[in-house]
Amino acid sequence: MEIKFIYDSKHINEREALAYAKSLDQHIINPIDLDKESITERQWAEIAEKLNVPVKELIDVNNDYYKDELEGKDFDDQDLLQLITSHPQIIKTPIIHTNNYAKFVKSPYDFNEMDMAFEEVKNHLANKGERDY
Repeated sequence: MEIKFIYDSKHINEREALAYAKSLDQHIINPIDLDKESITERQWAEIAEKLNVPVKELIDVNNDYYKDELEGKDFDDQDLLQLITSHPQIIKTPIIHTNNYAKFVKSPYDFNEMDMAFEEVKNHLANKGERDY
């Protein structure tokens, strides 16, 4: 299964989480470094939907840019998507994202739990002959 790992390489703990994710040999990890790559407004909206959170929950309220420029201001979802796209440093990262699933990564050890969940999904969706027993 391909997993997109959305992170900010400026943070050492996120680079460590990426290294841990890459150690999962059952999955293809596609890193997306927000410091070097961009994600569209539509993609962010889809990620929020898969995370089952409103767009505003993508924002890290502890981020300096957020505190200095945005805190206390009211934005609709479209405004927030534009802000996120132009200032990706305000996103809560890392996030893992697949075709059907997304989750905020709080710790590299979350991957142990996620790996088991992915295996369960694979077994549930697989044809009888494709399942691992």
